[in-house]
Amino acid sequence: MGNCKTYFKEYLEGKSADKIAAGLTKDGILTVTGKRKWHPTVITKMLKNEKYKGDALTITVDFLTHKRVKNEGQAPQYYVENSHPAIISKEMFEAVQKEMKRRSELRGFGDKERGFKHSSKYPFSGKIFCGSCGAVYRRKRWGPTNKYKKYVWNCRTRDENGPKSCSMKAVDEEKI
Repeated sequence: MGNCKTYFKEYLEGKSADKIAAGLTKDGILTVTGKRKWHPTVITKMLKNEKYKGDALTITVDFLTHKRVKNEGQAPQYYVENSHPAIISKEMFEAVQKEMKRRSELRGFGDKERGFKHSSKYPFSGKIFCGSCGAVYRRKRWGPTNKYKKYVWNCRTRDENGPKSCSMKAVDEEKI
């Protein structure tokens, strides 16, 4: 299954659950169930699982069938701190939870209206918004060849729908 500490570290370095899952699939690392393809939801659940920091939420197994069930309040739950040795430090675990919340709140600004999808690939990703329509600015390469290539940041609305949709022009990355 690989080293789960790495997944937490990569997430804090800016990788999404999608990118982490794609990397594991590409590297040929099998899931715990022996499957070749990793899904981002597995990574997300792993990053949220308190057991990695040494804690446990009890009563998640049906006492009659002994099968795992999702307990949504039908039976009392107990949170036990330090119930077993931690794989991830509590500080790293909490930092990941904080980052997940931050990314979630960014997406909550209206994904579709503002066109925002989390990315920390570039320093300005998700930090520049159009003064005219409010859409996120994104990095784009201009120029047909390496000789003439330059990078600009432009409004997503204008980029996808043309200049009639938004009056803001692209900004050279060097000026930012």
